[in-house]
This record gives sequence, structure tokens and C-alpha cells, in this order.
Amino acid sequence: MKLLQLIVVCVASIAASGAAFAAATGDDRDFITKAIKGDNSEIMLGGVAQQHGATPGMRAFGAMLVADHTKARDQAISVAHALGVSPPSGAMAEADVERAKLALLSGPSFDREFAKYMINDHEHDIADFEAEAAHGHGGAAALARKSLPVLRKHLSAAERLAAHD
Repeated sequence: MKLLQLIVVCVASIAASGAAFAAATGDDRDFITKAIKGDNSEIMLGGVAQQHGATPGMRAFGAMLVADHTKARDQAISVAHALGVSPPSGAMAEADVERAKLALLSGPSFDREFAKYMINDHEHDIADFEAEAAHGHGGAAALARKSLPVLRKHLSAAERLAAHD
């Protein structure tokens, strides 16, 4: 009898997880892939700002990006696994281009460009995360809702840095 109960519980669990996976749309899977690549990008660029920022504020902003996006990426990877998505290891192509551009700059020019890029990037990220929070499903939508306050904090910090230029 206990074996039969165990089998019923296992079958029910498998069916429930299959239903949750089926409820996730291709859009949710695309969102989580893009979110992880975005986190990878912010971690990479934040490291560049930590090393090359002209002011303590810019270097601290870079450190905040690395810390917050490392945590966000870990959470996004968990959601990706639940959705059956292989987490990407690379950054967004735009971030690679920006890294190359930043490598040619130093001092206040570096800080201006970095702040400008981060404002634009976080404005786009917030729009994407708001859309997922409103129209996504399950773990991807929950991750989007949880991430929005941090993304808004980053946008505000970048705007403050740009204003002090």
C-alpha cells in the first residue's frame, strides 16, 4: 500500500512540474535567457568601472552592479533551470561593444560614458522587466517583479553620477 501511495505522489509531482513547465511560454524562456545575459553584462561592465572609474562614486557604483547582478544572476539561473533553459554564459553584444569603447577612455570621459550607458541600459531593462512582470508567468514574472526595485536603484544611481559631471 505504501508503495502505491509513493507512486501516486511521484506521478502527481511529475504531472504538476510538467504543467508548470508547459505554462511557461517561449517569451518567459526568452526573457530569462536575456535577463541572465544582462546580468553577465552588468557584472562585466561593473568590474570595468571598479577598475577604471575616475571617482570613488563611480568605482562604488561598479561594485554595486557586480554585487547586485551576481545575486540576480544566481536567482535567474534557478528560474532558468525550472523552465528547462540552459543559462547562457556570455554577455549581451551591446555590452561587449561598450566594454571596447570604455577601454579607449579614462578619467571624466570614462565616467561620463559609463553613466550614460548605464542610464540607457537600465531604462530598457526596467521596461522589459515591467512587461514580464505584467504579462509573464510563474517564476519568470516573479523574478521580474523582485528585480525591479534593484534596477530602479541602479538607474537612480547612474542618473546621480551623470548629474555630478
